[in-house]
Amino acid sequence: MGSTDIFNRCTLWVAVAGGFALLSRSKIRLLVIPLLLITLLLNPHYPGSRNMARLNRTLQRHGWSVLARKESITGYISVLESTEDGFQVLRCDHSLLGGEWLVTPKLQEEGITRRESVYAVFSMLEAVRLVENKASARGDDEKSALVIGLGIGTAPTALIAHGINTTVVEIDPVVHEFATEYFALDKNHIAVLQDAVPWVDAAAKDVPGSYDFIIHDVFTGGAEPAQLFTVEFLSGLGSLLRDDGVIALNYAADLSLPSTALVLRTIHSVFPTCRMFRDSEPGSGDSASDFINMVLFCLKPTSKDTKITFRKPVEADFLDSYARRQHLAPKPGHEVPFPPPVAKGSERHDESAEPLLRNGGVGLLEKYQLDGAVRHWRIMRDVVPAVVWENW
Repeated sequence: MGSTDIFNRCTLWVAVAGGFALLSRSKIRLLVIPLLLITLLLNPHYPGSRNMARLNRTLQRHGWSVLARKESITGYISVLESTEDGFQVLRCDHSLLGGEWLVTPKLQEEGITRRESVYAVFSMLEAVRLVENKASARGDDEKSALVIGLGIGTAPTALIAHGINTTVVEIDPVVHEFATEYFALDKNHIAVLQDAVPWVDAAAKDVPGSYDFIIHDVFTGGAEPAQLFTVEFLSGLGSLLRDDGVIALNYAADLSLPSTALVLRTIHSVFPTCRMFRDSEPGSGDSASDFINMVLFCLKPTSKDTKITFRKPVEADFLDSYARRQHLAPKPGHEVPFPPPVAKGSERHDESAEPLLRNGGVGLLEKYQLDGAVRHWRIMRDVVPAVVWENW
């Protein structure tokens, strides 16, 4: 699905309806013809410039527009713009992969002259460069980085700007295309457009110890690819790190869910030396849900260091960015104990408190994903209004 412009879910709907009509012996099947024409010419879900224009006429009444959209191998990918609030986001099905504030006259008056990330977490990931170790003595132009999962490309573009030789592994070619065209992903990188699982497995065997930095930032929010959080996959990333290397992992989830405990426990089993930070202040505590973006900074499992410290950022680290000045350096008040304590008898304790996520056992995580997806869906409908989701 999504491998070509024709092979998409809307065409499948039309093909199924047309097929059933052809098999029917009733003359009523002739009524299918006008229905198919309506779908092809008037349905905003069906691809085509005519339907795209009709869709935008509807959305623009609510302050939104679709700049581009395509079916792809991971889902329905689109670039949305809020003309009212002045930002663009990259969407994959029911999640947002990232976004940027546009440079509006109001922001220019405040001294902001470049597009900034909507989400703090992507600036936080760049703090992988701030971890103090032996590699700190080498210049960035002597270092290499591996990024698993692209999004809109905020972190890899920053690494490239610092002169770091950067490799990006992204399974979805449309995500890479839209990140380049609409979010200014720097083209000076090695793009590996394939499934990260076999690629990491092969690279860990063929070229271990290749990277100073690894950023693991994959699609999460109730539908994360479980194979990218297994002991085996994370161990492969550990093998790809140099002895003084650092990995940063972004995980968006509800801290109250057992699936989150499972993933964090698995990470801890592979990377015992980590520090974890949330992207915002803790809530008031009166909500059962605590859905947050978390960033974990971890050392290579064989590292002799037992403590992670961060150097103070200098002017060059900010790349003339307001968002990085605010969010690059990890904030002590945002640190979360790692691994988080799990109290028996609480809602956070269940039968998944002991197992680790392994190949062949990803169903342990997947069985919890429906609940996480429902919570995430509610959050997404607060970020982007229902009319946008319903009209694509």
